[in-house]
Amino acid sequence: MAAIVSFGVNGNLLRQSLRLGLSVLITCAIAQHFQRITYLWYPLLAVTFVVDDQDDNSLRAARGRILGTVTGGLVTFVVHTILSGWIGILVSLLISIPLLRRLGWSSGLSTAAVITIMFLGIPGYALLNWSYVFNRSVDTVVGIVVALLMGRLFWPKNRLARMQELSDDLVAILHHRLKAHSAAFQGRGPAPEPIDSEAITRSLLELQRLINVEESLGPRHIQRLRLRRWPQRMSLLRCLQVRWLLVERLLERLRPEEGMLALPELGRYLDPQQPLHLQALMLPRDTQQLSVPQRIALEEQVTRLTRLIRSQQILERAMA
Repeated sequence: MAAIVSFGVNGNLLRQSLRLGLSVLITCAIAQHFQRITYLWYPLLAVTFVVDDQDDNSLRAARGRILGTVTGGLVTFVVHTILSGWIGILVSLLISIPLLRRLGWSSGLSTAAVITIMFLGIPGYALLNWSYVFNRSVDTVVGIVVALLMGRLFWPKNRLARMQELSDDLVAILHHRLKAHSAAFQGRGPAPEPIDSEAITRSLLELQRLINVEESLGPRHIQRLRLRRWPQRMSLLRCLQVRWLLVERLLERLRPEEGMLALPELGRYLDPQQPLHLQALMLPRDTQQLSVPQRIALEEQVTRLTRLIRSQQILERAMA
């Protein structure tokens, strides 16, 4: 499993590096061919900002970069006629940042800040004029367009597919661990290793992040989420995670020094290959290895877990 995860991360980094390298190469080729881009730094800066693996909303981010460049350039142009040096940079930022936030263009804050510092840091910045601001904005647009095209042509992201993959992986891990616990309690195998609750939580947080990104893209994407019932599925997965981890902790406490307790009734109830029982789990009252609080907690929590699993299966079948 660790090897698979490591390969996935390396593959993702490789794709991201290739996308960034191709974007930079094409941007440099365009600048060399047309010979109108005086400062290659501006389009390359835009490429670096837009080709970001964590930036799922590329179009909105690209718009923010353009608006941040224009706003930062215009504000700096006005301020530089009054103030100079670091005081001019400070005043420009104090104007640009609240203005961008007020207009809802927060994704352009970093670009506006960098543009302000570069504009007032160039030699002879007192010669800054409208033509310079316009040309640098066009240069930035060139880099953004190239980065967007590379993102659409090479390994475009499919958030819905990734969401389904995360959901399937969580369910597969759950069933695998239930099967291992079932075999251990029936004396047919060793107890599984302690669960990696951090990995489970990380997957759920990533799934929630992707849902939030889809919801931020507008009504059409929200409707697509509702058709696939992702709000209900996510709510059920969160409940399932809480109950699952609680049951795992209870089962870990049943491990004496010499091994796992033999509880065949519990093992059969946990077996994912058997139809989930509609009735509640009932452990023998004469089990000497279990205290009364342990038995009550196991019966209640395992029953709730299996019912949540049953609900999750019904929902998945309805989607299929």
